[in-house]
Amino acid sequence: MNSRLFETFRETLDNLPPEEVLKAVAAERCQLEQDLIQHRILPGEDSDSILAFCRFLAGAAFGSMVWPDTMPIDHWTFYVKTVKRLVEAEQLPFTVRRDIEAAFHGVFCCIMA
Repeated sequence: MNSRLFETFRETLDNLPPEEVLKAVAAERCQLEQDLIQHRILPGEDSDSILAFCRFLAGAAFGSMVWPDTMPIDHWTFYVKTVKRLVEAEQLPFTVRRDIEAAFHGVFCCIMA
């Protein structure tokens, strides 16, 4: 189940209007945390990545945004694209876009080195 988790998450967010994304991400975070606690899914790259993104967006409201050092590049690109979409729809301030792009650039440079 965990191998398909990210793809399902990506498809869900891509099909939502920007005004619904933040609510969906908050709900997904709660559900995913409960699934992990109840051992309905196993921890892994997809669940760690999705939780990191959910926490990033939750922290964005308070100016506290932290990313893990490792995450698949396709996850990064999707998250950056999603944040850009939310900023353009005025669901997030521009500073969030700047912060995620800076984090992505730092990770991308480490991968390419």
